[in-house]
Amino acid sequence: MQGQRLFFFGSLMDPDVLEIVTGRAIDQTHLKPGTLEGYRCEREVKESYPVLVPCPGGKATVLIAEGLSETEIDRILFYETGEYDLVPFTVDDGTGKLEAQGFATGEGIKTSGDTWRLNVWQATEKSDFLPLASAFMAAYGKMSIPEALKYWDQLTEEFEAKKPRALKRGQSL
Repeated sequence: MQGQRLFFFGSLMDPDVLEIVTGRAIDQTHLKPGTLEGYRCEREVKESYPVLVPCPGGKATVLIAEGLSETEIDRILFYETGEYDLVPFTVDDGTGKLEAQGFATGEGIKTSGDTWRLNVWQATEKSDFLPLASAFMAAYGKMSIPEALKYWDQLTEEFEAKKPRALKRGQSL
């Protein structure tokens, strides 16, 4: 799988998250912006992450990555926990069309219908997300994907329980 071109459309577009997930800072020359025509990113109905949704005339912003090692790709697959399927897409890097593997939405994931935007996520969710991502990725190589899914739920439940009541999602002051 090494040398495979991937693209990301969610939190992995953030350099801090990508570093946590891959275990190292990625050389910026291996990353470039792109678009995926015919799709848009919508927020998952219960979470802060995006879902890629077919949308005629749509154009999703993506980050194209090349030169990732097999271990880095394996860590990314662990991070995605089987909720997405890695499938081929055609992306545009601004100079032309390229084939790249991306994470298509798996079965059973529903969207809110709201557009997911990286800059909004970074401003509102990132600071809470980074310690969760770090704790989750510390489990890489130590558990199966089904165990990882349960572990993620445990981490998020513990985090939500520690938040002041008025600051929990969906509640007002």
